Amino acid sequence: MKNFLKIGLLAGILLTSSAVFANEDNFSLKANAKTEKSIVFLISEAQDINITIYGTNDELLYDQKIHASKPSTKIYNLEEFPDGSYTVKLENETKLIEYKVTIENGKTVVSEPATIELFKPVLTKDKETIILNMENTPNGEVEVKILNEYNEELYTKVFAAKTKLVKKFNVDKTDAKELTFIVKSKNQEFVKTIQLN
Repeated sequence: MKNFLKIGLLAGILLTSSAVFANEDNFSLKANAKTEKSIVFLISEAQDINITIYGTNDELLYDQKIHASKPSTKIYNLEEFPDGSYTVKLENETKLIEYKVTIENGKTVVSEPATIELFKPVLTKDKETIILNMENTPNGEVEVKILNEYNEELYTKVFAAKTKLVKKFNVDKTDAKELTFIVKSKNQEFVKTIQLN
């Protein structure tokens, strides 16, 4: 059934057009007033967005990466979806917005969005220094761990909540060939491995 739903949804992408709309988010989702079993995805500015749709038991039904070069609208036809509850997640560089979509008696209802601000640290290597830069740290504490290629913990520290965190690590004296940085907040985790040689 999963493949059937994917094919039905892919065939149901009806329209991509320019649109101008006011919205506090850069993208949003709503039920389509013109068609009873469809949803409208609105993008207000050029950006990369990932849209995923999950069924019951968190079964992935649809996954699409969108590169929007201008404001646009996409209409997704849900005619092939049976009555039930679905979760639609829209994610860009800085936030994840989740909607509950309910289809009942041929009508689609979209919930108010639940927004999670994402933090995506930037790691850069400059000669013998690795710089960890977090422009917008999430609320609460942030834990930073560094592991070598054998998963041995070389560094761990918990930082208090700040709006900006920049930490430099001198890797001149380490004999590790790679370092894995794990940055955890209350409900998010970022992992990246950097080759040293």
